[in-house]
Amino acid sequence: MKRIYILILIVSISVLIPSICPGQDRSLDKAQPKKSEMIQMNFDNIELRDLIRFISTVMGKNFIFDENVIKGKVTILAPQTLAKDEVYKVFEAVMSYFGFAIVETKEATKIVRATDAKGLALEVIENRQKPVVPLEDKPVTYIFHLQYLDAQAMVGILRPLMSKDAYLVGVPSTNSLIMVDNASNIQRLNEIIATLDQPTPRRLETIKVFNIQHTNAADLAKTLQALLAAKKPATPKEQIFISSYTSTNSILISAPPEDMKEIERIIADIDTFRPQVLVEAAIVEVSTTKGLELGVEWLGGVRSGTDGLAVGGFVQQGGSLVPVGSGVAQAIKDGDPSKAAANLKTGLNIGVLGKSIKFMGKEYPSLAAFVRALSTVENVNILSTPQILTLNNEEAEIIVGENRPYETSQRLDAAGNPIYSYDYRDVGVKLKVKPTINKDGFVYLNIYQEVTKVSQAATEATGATRPTTLKRSTKTTVGVKDSQTIVISGLISDDTTGTSQGIPLLSSIPVLGYLFGSKQKINEKKNLLVFITPKIVYLPEQMDEITKKKKEDQENLIKGKTIRGKEDS
Repeated sequence: MKRIYILILIVSISVLIPSICPGQDRSLDKAQPKKSEMIQMNFDNIELRDLIRFISTVMGKNFIFDENVIKGKVTILAPQTLAKDEVYKVFEAVMSYFGFAIVETKEATKIVRATDAKGLALEVIENRQKPVVPLEDKPVTYIFHLQYLDAQAMVGILRPLMSKDAYLVGVPSTNSLIMVDNASNIQRLNEIIATLDQPTPRRLETIKVFNIQHTNAADLAKTLQALLAAKKPATPKEQIFISSYTSTNSILISAPPEDMKEIERIIADIDTFRPQVLVEAAIVEVSTTKGLELGVEWLGGVRSGTDGLAVGGFVQQGGSLVPVGSGVAQAIKDGDPSKAAANLKTGLNIGVLGKSIKFMGKEYPSLAAFVRALSTVENVNILSTPQILTLNNEEAEIIVGENRPYETSQRLDAAGNPIYSYDYRDVGVKLKVKPTINKDGFVYLNIYQEVTKVSQAATEATGATRPTTLKRSTKTTVGVKDSQTIVISGLISDDTTGTSQGIPLLSSIPVLGYLFGSKQKINEKKNLLVFITPKIVYLPEQMDEITKKKKEDQENLIKGKTIRGKEDS
């Protein structure tokens, strides 16, 4: 049977208490157990039933338990003697570890199987000279002996910093804390208590735990420390202690009352609900001919209101890059859309389409409606329509594609058999967006978009295990109003496709087959268009409306309903 070890080492930790004078040892006020009441607790592989009998004798308690249920062995190592209260707490920890609950009744104490027991009790550590915490992040039982801080008062302060299933109790007779938690949490609490358990001035120190709701506690703690350090250097008597706890996203702060008020105000200002941005995107591939038609339609929206088309980017002329925006702007001014379209069909172009999108004489109220209309247009391929919700100033990433194997190396083993090494790479559509919202509801977007696909013609020459990929990508930063749609275009690619036709059977005859058939290679230029619409979500309640709308759109799509645009007037 597996042997369970409970190591009891004795730890001395100092803790600061508000109502104690400097240098006064709080533990001296507590009734100390007599030496005759101290218990030696060393057991090697003792049966649980025998341990219960030992505790019954020491504590003078009557226990009722089923010997057929209480099974198991445990080893307990205690370098020093323990008080009765501590002995009983160790006993409770052992029972909890084996899944048993101790139920107190008037007649006796019952030990029963606890179906909801968390099994927290494990290694027990107590060291009056030097704290020893296991390096492995496993649950342990730790005993803190306090000198200046009241153990019962600290229970309410420390409990919010512990994990959900942790156990904490104060022992007034020895002014100790007995805690069961993961070793990493115990180590952190040990450092906190050691820092706080110091003699303090007669003024009242305030200790508070803040449960952070909307911000990362560790980042907020660093911000507070930097702000307070810059404001005024603290004297030894006025030092402010700040510590974050990742497991509960909490911050423990010890500070003078006047500083605590300012800290509370800062936390209230920072720890607020962060706006989110729903990023809707459509990545569309069209032939250059159809792209020219679309460019003319976008341009047609310039004369309608203030949310018309704005463009930017570069085209290549005479071996150099020339800004495309000026040419388009002049064409708009001259009222010559065909001239403007010529500037749009090559190079990288960025446009703002507004809250509604005009296409082929119709106006569509949303990107979803526009994409639905595009799906019915010939020579238009909708590669992806990703949607993702992200926090303000947080990057979101969407990858739609496949993970293709690439042969990276080849070698022979001792028997001359080939051994291949492979690497896997993403092939498909990748979109990264990082939104930043300003106070006026304007959204700045850091955008990285990439489309990668396998070149079939090149791969036929290199083999399926060494595919050649074609990549089109763009990286830019744009500013747009809430719910406006922007478009990035001009990512041109050359696609070569081969076709063959001929008389069946005769066209397959070696040498003479070409007389009865033909083969043709078609080169086609395709333009990649990326539409992006950011929608700001200021309140959690707005998500209900968005979810309802998306559900309706999805149901309409499944039913095959077309989202129609209204005719241009």
